[in-house]
Amino acid sequence: MRFVPQVLVVPVHSTVQFPNSDTVSHQVYSFSKTKSFQLPLYKGKVHTPITFDKPGLVVLGCNIHDEMIGYIYVTPAAWFGRTDKNGVYELPDMDAKKVSVTIWSPYIADAEHSLTREVQLGSDNTQVKFNLVKPLRNAPEPRPRNPDWDY
Repeated sequence: MRFVPQVLVVPVHSTVQFPNSDTVSHQVYSFSKTKSFQLPLYKGKVHTPITFDKPGLVVLGCNIHDEMIGYIYVTPAAWFGRTDKNGVYELPDMDAKKVSVTIWSPYIADAEHSLTREVQLGSDNTQVKFNLVKPLRNAPEPRPRNPDWDY
């Protein structure tokens, strides 16, 4: 009764399947500007994968279970990934160049503009640290929402 992983990072033009490994039915949807879709109610069926052809954040929900929230971060970046449990991510060896590093999490409450750093890569062990100002959220945001729903 949850999305696993809760946050998935994929390159633009990736396809993602939404298997249901629960014993209950789900109806997965997204009303996000990046990708809007709705799968019919299903349990044990395999649906055609969804292609994510624009960069941006896709917020996932289930029409049956409001507590089910997931995120797909679609990126045009050549290098991307998820941090480990300690918040560390190591880029592969690259030639010296200037790159932009952006972090995102549904629990980070800091302003979006503060989550990107320009970094000059070199032969030394370049590290990028983000010191968050606000405490992490107790619940993930944004939450799935259809702009047409009245609540």
